[in-house]
Amino acid sequence: MLPLSQSSGYAVLAMSCLEDPGGKPTLVVDVAARTGFPRPYLSKMIHKLARVGLVMAKRGNKGGVVLALPAKEITLDLIAEAVDGAEWRNKCLLGFAECSDERACPAHTFWTAERDQIHHRLRGINLEEIRTFEQQSRTWRLADALPERKAKPKPKAKKAAKPAARKPAAGPARRPAKKA
Repeated sequence: MLPLSQSSGYAVLAMSCLEDPGGKPTLVVDVAARTGFPRPYLSKMIHKLARVGLVMAKRGNKGGVVLALPAKEITLDLIAEAVDGAEWRNKCLLGFAECSDERACPAHTFWTAERDQIHHRLRGINLEEIRTFEQQSRTWRLADALPERKAKPKPKAKKAAKPAARKPAAGPARRPAKKA
C-alpha cells in the first residue's frame, strides 16, 4: 500500500552511507559494495540525486559523493520526490488513471486520508534517523533489505585448442654441393 517505489528505497539506503556536507567523500564503488546495488545503477541514481541538489559528486583525486544537506534536513518525502517525481503522491490505490475527487474510485476516500498520513510521516522521518538505525544494528546489513538476487553463473572458459605438431618447413630444394 505504500506508494514509494523500490528505487526510492534504494536511494534512501544508498544516501544513508554518505557523510554530511564537509565530510569525507565516499566512492560510488564503496556504496555499491556496502549496499549490494549494481554500480552502474547506483551511478545513475547518484547523478539523479545530484541534479536535484540532495548529493554532491566530485570527480577525480579525492573525489566521491557527500550529502548536499545535513542528513537531519533530508526527509524521506524529499528523496521519494527526487527519485519518482511529485506525481507519486497522487496515485490511485487501485491504479486508475482517472481517479479524483470529481471521479472517485471505490477506495478514493479511504486512500486520500491514508495517503495524507503517509506523506505526513515521510516528512517527519529524516535520513539521520535511517543512518543511526543502520549504524546501531551492525548485525543488520543494508544489503539484507534488498530482494534476493540470484548470482549469474559464470560462463565456462573454452579450452584452447592444442597446437598442431610442427612439420619441417618446406623450403627451396637444396642442390647437392659440387665436387671439385
